[in-house]
Amino acid sequence: MTLSSLKIHLALALLLAASSSRAAPPPDAELAAAERAVAAAERAQPQGQAAQMLERARGQLAGARAAVDKRKHRDALLMAESATASADQALAHARLDAARAEVDSKAARNADLRRRLLVNRGH
Repeated sequence: MTLSSLKIHLALALLLAASSSRAAPPPDAELAAAERAVAAAERAQPQGQAAQMLERARGQLAGARAAVDKRKHRDALLMAESATASADQALAHARLDAARAEVDSKAARNADLRRRLLVNRGH
């Protein structure tokens, strides 16, 4: 290898190293979306499995923030997106649980009204 080809290879190696080590930009929009999703799930006051999903989302969001602090922006991006998905899942489960509770309540009310109707017919 000649001196000039060695310089070219060295320059290419430095360029490659510089381009691969260049950090991705901080995922500010994704962190904000994750924070909004977690807040929305918290407002739904999830119980049971939905509450566990919310806790997972909170942990993922905390991990994303820690990754940003360490300038690991790609990791932060993935964790923020995971936090958003987990929070959305927690919100969906909380809404499902609330809808089921409402259906159960209305079914009980209907059963009570039917019972009263049958009792009143007998009088």
